[in-house]
Amino acid sequence: MTANFVRRPMTLRLKGAPMALVILAVLLFAALPARAINKYAGTSGAQFLKLGAGSRAGAMAEAYSAVCDDVYALYYNPGALTNLTGSQLAASHTEHFQGINYEFAGFAIPWARQKDYSRHALGVAIYNLSVGDIERRSEDTPNSIGNFDAGDYSYNLTYAYRPDRKLGFGVTGKLIQQTIDSYKSDAVAADLGLLYRPQPDAKRPYALSLVVKNWGTRPSFAGVSDPLPLGLTAGFGVQALPKKLKVALDITKYRDTDVFGALGGEYLHPFNDDIAGALRMGFTSHYRENPGLNELTLGAGLNFHRATFDFAWVPFGNLGNTFRYSLLIRF
Repeated sequence: MTANFVRRPMTLRLKGAPMALVILAVLLFAALPARAINKYAGTSGAQFLKLGAGSRAGAMAEAYSAVCDDVYALYYNPGALTNLTGSQLAASHTEHFQGINYEFAGFAIPWARQKDYSRHALGVAIYNLSVGDIERRSEDTPNSIGNFDAGDYSYNLTYAYRPDRKLGFGVTGKLIQQTIDSYKSDAVAADLGLLYRPQPDAKRPYALSLVVKNWGTRPSFAGVSDPLPLGLTAGFGVQALPKKLKVALDITKYRDTDVFGALGGEYLHPFNDDIAGALRMGFTSHYRENPGLNELTLGAGLNFHRATFDFAWVPFGNLGNTFRYSLLIRF
């Protein structure tokens, strides 16, 4: 008796592959031991340029370069600014430890609107780190001889262009100004960003990103000059559940850090056509050399018609906790 078999080609279904790759990446990062401090640590100026922007991205551990679809693309990926189909205004406040405050404000206008993107977008942003009432001493003594302030500013102008639905790119020019007491420093820099969506009509579309950050001149204080924290970020993001769950992975290297990874997720729950809530969570290996809890981030948000309110908790280990508060308005 002879059995007849019908040979069928073996196929590998990859519907869950993007999600699996993200999960595998974070497990690998979690398994790695903490590395020694990079040999260039402490040798870059204008460190405030690495602090991020906004509560939404902060709650996702800054894994945002491939999934940003709002005005915060001005910070994370200028190539993604054409994801906007209407003007947006955003502002955020971050309360750091030791009385340090960090502010961000941005405004973007897209034009030549298409179905789900715009061909052009222009935006401006300002971010500022400030510390006040620092005690001044002229020698090693507990007695101060007055107080002074310190402030860092970055003034940014961004242009983005998207020739089609798949590819977008943008550039940001920065004027960086820093003040410590009576000392001042200026520098100029640029960010370059790319966003690529291979299958924008797929059920679970994904995107790839590449961003060069802080490429520019050297700030100088009292004759001491340090380079800017030049960085490179490669990102991957996927709409894991249509209109509900986004997952993103960013791999970043600054000149004064080792390579580190960040994984973030956002779950959006619509209550009706005008109101939706969001829960967010992230994991990062950026600060693993700091003792204490500094790898997990959490946050939430509320979308109400044209306004969005977001909150994020971002711990820095034994240094303390930071809290971000953000408002975004759509026009």
